[in-house]
Amino acid sequence: MAYTKVKLNHISLKALEVGHSYNYPIFYKSRDDIFKKLIELDGSYNDEIGQKIINYNIKDVYVLAKDHPQYEIDTQEYLTKLIYDKTISAQLKSEIIHEMASDTMNELFQGALTTKKIERTSELVTDTINLILNDKVAVKAMMGVTSYDYYTYTHCVNVAIYSLGFASYLKLSKEELYRIGMAAMLHDLGKKDVPNEIVNKNGRLSDEEFELMKNHPTYGVKILKKISSLEQEILDIIEQHHEKLDGTGYPYGLTAEKITYLSQIVAICDIFDALTTKRSYKDALNSYRAFIIMEKEMAKELNIELLKKFIIFMSEKIEQDKNN
Repeated sequence: MAYTKVKLNHISLKALEVGHSYNYPIFYKSRDDIFKKLIELDGSYNDEIGQKIINYNIKDVYVLAKDHPQYEIDTQEYLTKLIYDKTISAQLKSEIIHEMASDTMNELFQGALTTKKIERTSELVTDTINLILNDKVAVKAMMGVTSYDYYTYTHCVNVAIYSLGFASYLKLSKEELYRIGMAAMLHDLGKKDVPNEIVNKNGRLSDEEFELMKNHPTYGVKILKKISSLEQEILDIIEQHHEKLDGTGYPYGLTAEKITYLSQIVAICDIFDALTTKRSYKDALNSYRAFIIMEKEMAKELNIELLKKFIIFMSEKIEQDKNN
């Protein structure tokens, strides 16, 4: 018997809407590594399906690649409804946004870059901002779903969550929240143009490899200029997120007065997430230890007043980590 190969895309299980009828099949991988239908074509996500997910301990679901665009439309409509639904907890909303954002960023890094994918990122950032502005406990809930294992795509989502939460704490405008959210989500996109063996190296980079890696902020801006019409302010944040106030950063060695304020916010969140996530060559630090390092060793590189405010913003998490 001949089998036809088909491409399947991973989707968010939590983003499936109870009662919704899907005009495409949804699959799961069985224990014997065979993809089976969880929801049939034109089937709905009902109580029976929910029970099957529990009984079979299903964690990951998939759609055919050709059906993925329609899935994105469906989930975007669902997410927009969720944000204003007061019967659904901020925790669940945050989990759904995090999963959808992680899937979207994984698609950006693994697949072809398209204008549609940037638009999808924009929609997710806008929905996240609306959630933050409409639910007082949303920021705390979102901070609780950040990932502690480092992958480039989950790192981008984490940095966006920290940046948006902190920017909201600083009472920045909705327009500034959007710029910082988009830039944080896309800040490492230029790593697509850095050799995979460097990006995914199981250990620290050599000096030569690091020189190549230092190009990723400019690569990211170059990519985005080709496929999007993002504001220059967003591109500036992306290009400057590794610049340091004392001029020792890259790619241009800019000093404090030339680095935008929003870039300085993203830089702090980027470093914090890098320190508090696990990599192949290092364990994750808790937030208390991370901030000690940032205060003592990076005082000349970072905006120290912003760092102090970020520490206050993160004070509850620091206290938890300090006591563990």
